[in-house]
Amino acid sequence: MDEAELRRLEKHFKLRVRTGCETCRTRRVKCDETKPACTRCTKTSRICGGYKDIFKSRSTSPAAAAAAAYRNPSFLVVPQPSRQSTIPRNPSTSLSSEPQENRSFHYFKTHTLPRWTEFFESELWSQQVLQLSHSEPAIKHGILALSNLHERLEGTHAQGTIVPSNDPALVQYMQAVRHSNTLLSAQQHQHQEKAKGGETGINKILMVCIIFTSFENLAGNYQAANMHLCNGLRILEQHKRTLLPTAAAAAVAQDAIGNVLFRFDLQAMTFSDHSSPYSYKLEKAPECPRIPHRYANNSAARDDLVGLLRCLLWASGNADRDPRAREQSAWVGVYVQLMAALEEWESRFTVYVADYLPSSERGDDKVRAGNTLLEIYGIITRIIAAVEGGGGEGAKREMIWDGFLGEFERVVELAAEMLPALRARNYTRRLPLSPKTSSSSVLSKDKNQSNSPSSTQHTADKHNTYPRIFSPSFELSPILPLFICATRCRDPHIRRRALALLLNYQRREGVWDSLGAGMAASSCIKYEEGLLDARFESNVGFQGSWLEMAEGVKEADDVPECRRVVGVFVKARLAEGRMDLEFLAVGGETWMERGRMDDGGFDVGGARSLTWRVS
Repeated sequence: MDEAELRRLEKHFKLRVRTGCETCRTRRVKCDETKPACTRCTKTSRICGGYKDIFKSRSTSPAAAAAAAYRNPSFLVVPQPSRQSTIPRNPSTSLSSEPQENRSFHYFKTHTLPRWTEFFESELWSQQVLQLSHSEPAIKHGILALSNLHERLEGTHAQGTIVPSNDPALVQYMQAVRHSNTLLSAQQHQHQEKAKGGETGINKILMVCIIFTSFENLAGNYQAANMHLCNGLRILEQHKRTLLPTAAAAAVAQDAIGNVLFRFDLQAMTFSDHSSPYSYKLEKAPECPRIPHRYANNSAARDDLVGLLRCLLWASGNADRDPRAREQSAWVGVYVQLMAALEEWESRFTVYVADYLPSSERGDDKVRAGNTLLEIYGIITRIIAAVEGGGGEGAKREMIWDGFLGEFERVVELAAEMLPALRARNYTRRLPLSPKTSSSSVLSKDKNQSNSPSSTQHTADKHNTYPRIFSPSFELSPILPLFICATRCRDPHIRRRALALLLNYQRREGVWDSLGAGMAASSCIKYEEGLLDARFESNVGFQGSWLEMAEGVKEADDVPECRRVVGVFVKARLAEGRMDLEFLAVGGETWMERGRMDDGGFDVGGARSLTWRVS
């Protein structure tokens, strides 16, 4: 920091340094603070008045201390930290001169970031993004926008409310957009001039794309989110072509950013809104990952599994769009490569958990949860890949899923072990292991009754319901595998266990909402098993919420092919506070259901919940 920069900061933050000698302070000139007498006084034959004020008992701000240390490095001033135990409204002045911005930044670090890294560590979010937020305005305001939006969504679960134009999240987001335009212009100028620093500029732009995609997804603006995601993937692909083989460091940095974009892309594949449907192109297949001989951490295993899933969903999406795609050499080539890589991944991951997992991490709850989640996704990937490999039979017969009942059961068992541990910080109650056959037509009409095996152990008490948790994370989520189990597994016991886990999970993770997914899955079950008269009452999130067993459905084979649901299409209308679902059965029958947050909705843990009405 040069002298001119220091003067600018002092003027901006209204800092006045009061550590000069008495003579220089009286003359209002800059003192060099040489001890015991300053050089400015001795050179002009003046008597140096000394440094009396530095011994006075007064509060020294970190900024003033830093300024003093800069002027005289031999005189170290160490600011004392605050002894206040509670979180202040302005916890730090290191990011901004605005107290509210510092508070939002503190909220991001202490609330948003831990949710984002709940299952896996992320150097990109925990270090790079936080560091760049101090120097890059577009990233800074983007982070503050995410923080304000997360805090608002965490504080209320009502949808469809009108957001004022001065909403802090919106204000910060607009500033981030404005600064991103400046960042783009600077990068274009650097590219034209072939100036140095281009790699850093590209990384900043890609990080801004990630932040903007996150914000728009959380706000329910899926079309805008998809635009930012596509832009980020396009920029990443174009820039990778220009990297020299010697630019290893730049390639590693962009791989880390690319992996985040790929996880966004995977979620877009699994949750595609009608306003912005995912576009599958046969000529544009994702790159199949090269599986290493050994994994050093579960984050690397996760990145490869996401790559495999993207290839798999690309193959599935193209086959759904055009069944003849399976005959194309491009499709066959990707599928063969995918299956070989999936087998390698399963082997390497098993060896990593058994032999290479550091002893210090074996008792770590985050590592354990992350590894369990990877095992769950590995099983689901294997199931979908096998179904796709069935060729025409897999595309025409839903009953092919019945060959994987053991795998579905394993997924549910793993989720049942993992989810209570995630809830442990807020609530500790066990889920029943199996449903109880009931003749009632609702999940549980009486708030004081439970349909679980032990009603005395799992009382559906309104005051003991699980608190609803909102997570802004766009990482892998247990919600998707459980949704697949509840909709594709036709064993009545296994799918009901998956349904109960969804309804009791009480979380929203990115675009996936456990309650919404559970309600959609329950509609599939009711249609397939002939339980259309069953309705959800006010205790949908309670411990005893079990869907009644259909009299004629004892096993998966009892659900005929023509009754099986093959598609659920989402029409999210968050501005209106509702979500429309369209269901498609094998026999060609379609129907619509609507979920809405309104005054007629029931209360679960003090938060409004989704109600689903047949149109």
